[in-house]
Amino acid sequence: MIKNISKLAYISVCAILLSACGGSSKDKPADATATQNQETTSEPAKEENAPANTNFTASPDSAILGKSKEALVKVKDVNSVELQDAEGKSTGAELTVKLLITNKSTLDAKKYFSVSASEARLELDNGTSVPGNKDSGSTEPDAEASTEAVWKFQVPAAANPKKLNFFLDGTRVSVGLDKK
Repeated sequence: MIKNISKLAYISVCAILLSACGGSSKDKPADATATQNQETTSEPAKEENAPANTNFTASPDSAILGKSKEALVKVKDVNSVELQDAEGKSTGAELTVKLLITNKSTLDAKKYFSVSASEARLELDNGTSVPGNKDSGSTEPDAEASTEAVWKFQVPAAANPKKLNFFLDGTRVSVGLDKK
């Protein structure tokens, strides 16, 4: 009986050792244990009714305006949303420009100005110019201060933005626009 119990204990210990060693990667071929940790990035699926967006870069991204060079206009972000009618036909695009406008005059000089969206012009690749509309924000910063503003431009169908022209105090500065 003791002999049978010792055989049973020996078999149990061997079974435990085999099962513990069975999970070891030494005994398995290299191909079976190799795991691939590659991250796959997929573009999110375009929603069925979502409009197409296009981002632009401004070159240069800032412009100095005014006869005394008191206005600094920095283009922070430019993107457009394609507009369509109910049948899916393109009716143009709406270009949104986010600006940071800085008054570079000193507190002693107290020079004030306003960079007007309606005076700004968006030049298109077909040779036409489109005026802008102020959407939000302020374009009248105090001396030594900055303000943010958002302007919108309506781009007709089959036309692309080429450059943005700013006007102030008899000066004009152009900023080129390129698709990202």
